[in-house]
Amino acid sequence: METTLKSAPVWIVQEGPGVPNVTELGNSTGASLRGTPSPVTRVTPGAGPREYRIPNLARACQVLRLFASSGDYLSSSSVARQLKMPRTTVLRILHTLAAEKFLQRRGFDFTASLELRTGLRSIADTALCAAAVPVLNEISQLTGETACLALLAGDKVAVVETCDIPYASRAGSGFGASMDLHCSAFGKVFLAMGPRAHLGTVLAGAPLQARTPRTLTTAEALAAECSRIARQGYALDNEEYDEGVRCLAAPVWGSGGVLAAAIGVSASAATFTEQRAADVAPLVLQAAKKLTATVAQRTSS
Repeated sequence: METTLKSAPVWIVQEGPGVPNVTELGNSTGASLRGTPSPVTRVTPGAGPREYRIPNLARACQVLRLFASSGDYLSSSSVARQLKMPRTTVLRILHTLAAEKFLQRRGFDFTASLELRTGLRSIADTALCAAAVPVLNEISQLTGETACLALLAGDKVAVVETCDIPYASRAGSGFGASMDLHCSAFGKVFLAMGPRAHLGTVLAGAPLQARTPRTLTTAEALAAECSRIARQGYALDNEEYDEGVRCLAAPVWGSGGVLAAAIGVSASAATFTEQRAADVAPLVLQAAKKLTATVAQRTSS
């Protein structure tokens, strides 16, 4: 008995990116689609991980980083100004973080808990050190001297990264060294450009310890020195910490304009003269600017 086959209906699928043309599928897949077609999922070219970014959560992370870098109580207006965020947004974030015990509240001001500040600061410092390595290598190559990165460590400053080239003089304190704030270039950067509370505490302890005959020991001399550093943008240790060693350092800024670190060079005073220090200062300032930009880029990404 002869059987007549009727042609199956052809379903036309609206084409979109990533969906093959039905007429081009070839004989191996059949000339038509039977039944009701499945929904077509469109694929958007160039879709990346930023699609999954939650803006307010990202803002909350910026707020936490700011508090991790600051030991002060901050108002919502101050946070909004430093992070360039709407004050109403900042206010909601602050109250939420306080309710979740990430921040402590005193009146209208907020601060981070010690545990939170320590944890986040440790993460930030690790990332900063990693970002600093190529910058330190570059400044060492340019100057022929030992380049260092230092962080604030309580009432002192600690060298956390160093880089030098074979013929560098290797003068001064090396990796892991802990130095006084009032007589080291790195320490004076933090006194002159960091929170005023640090400078006030140090000045209140005058007369200060004299490590060398050049050490500034009076409150008046150190205050004047810090004013000069703030104006010129870098600090010079003119044989004040170790005799025969001269060091120059500049600030590295973190999220929200918070002072994150100091970067500089250290060398023998015999070759690193005051005139040469003045010539090297623009190179150190440029290195500090480059590291600041790298830190800002990693924070916002």
